[in-house]
Amino acid sequence: MAMTTQLTPAQVTEKLMIQFWTVGYGQTTVADLAAAGQLSRSQFYRRYRSKPVALRQCLQAYQTVLNQQLTRLIERDQALGTPLPALLADCLLMPFKSETWPAGCLMVNLMAEVGDADSLIADQTQAIYLDLQTRLVGLLTRQTQSLPASTATIAASLMQLRTGLQILAKQQPGMTQLKQQAVASVTLLLKAG
Repeated sequence: MAMTTQLTPAQVTEKLMIQFWTVGYGQTTVADLAAAGQLSRSQFYRRYRSKPVALRQCLQAYQTVLNQQLTRLIERDQALGTPLPALLADCLLMPFKSETWPAGCLMVNLMAEVGDADSLIADQTQAIYLDLQTRLVGLLTRQTQSLPASTATIAASLMQLRTGLQILAKQQPGMTQLKQQAVASVTLLLKAG
């Protein structure tokens, strides 16, 4: 007899997150989520209550892991003396470079698919978006004098660039090509004026 390993709650949430990420919110059923999380339907409802609640928990986990990965990336790049355009490009490509997550960005996918149809999900994705934008403002503050616009304006433009890069990442271009496009776009944005 084969023995099945029971997933931890964090592993279940990650499996559900990947289901939403790869299939989409609207196309994912409760049966899909239960199967992905190795849960019975009743276990799913006991733990998550509904599909929207499951998605909100997935978004919380996503934001936590994304923030941790971004912090490590920034610390690594700064320790290596990476120039600001390359550091920003690396940040914009997160989580594209993940070995465990699908291509693209769960937040970008949901903003496009769900929009404001569910206000709680919209608020949560907007909070993640603003958190990332605030991180970019923090990286830009040392360069304030040399920027062609305010740090807030540049950070907002970088987030728009990030959205485009994450959509492009779903088309599976090579990492080198995507990184070159990101660095070139960031460099142009920092010099525009």
